Amino acid sequence: MSEETPKKKKRWKVNWTTDKIMSTSALFISVISLIALLYQSYLAREENKLIQKQQSASVLPHLNQWYSDLNGNFKVIIGNKGVGPAFIKDVNIVLDSKKSFDNTDDFFVELFNSSPTLDSVQTVTSTFVKGFVLPANESINVIEIYGKQSSNAFKEVFSTRSIDFEILYEDIYGTQWLLTNKEDQENMPVLVESD
Repeated sequence: MSEETPKKKKRWKVNWTTDKIMSTSALFISVISLIALLYQSYLAREENKLIQKQQSASVLPHLNQWYSDLNGNFKVIIGNKGVGPAFIKDVNIVLDSKKSFDNTDDFFVELFNSSPTLDSVQTVTSTFVKGFVLPANESINVIEIYGKQSSNAFKEVFSTRSIDFEILYEDIYGTQWLLTNKEDQENMPVLVESD
């Protein structure tokens, strides 16, 4: 019997020449450069997001609604206490859960027509409607009632009727906010999430 010698596995031996070393080094450097470029792009995107947030905060409008009752004169006021203009995108006022209005003029006409006690009340109104722009630190007197007797009559009707409102507005970057008198969000603007 003859003994067979085990076959040796052929090993591939890489013959490292200068050309192979240079091309492998170039490939390795290219991959590292690509990874660095992708990471740098990611960091730039994150920085842009932060800059946009800072810019958005520097022009943020903040609408509020309040009443003024001084010297027998009563006013309903909507003001912008923010640092940027508020672009009014929608106004919705609901009276007694039945009638809906998209501006303050029509609302007050209906309120006065449906309340006989307000027949002789003298008023000055300002229109608050979609498309209105309320600059920073400005306010609008939506209605003004002069005289103690007229003010008391108006406040009586105003407090006994069910009046709900929603004002949708946005800043110059298009971020939308909602001001409403609903109990869970009363007089506190809420960010409207975009789709």
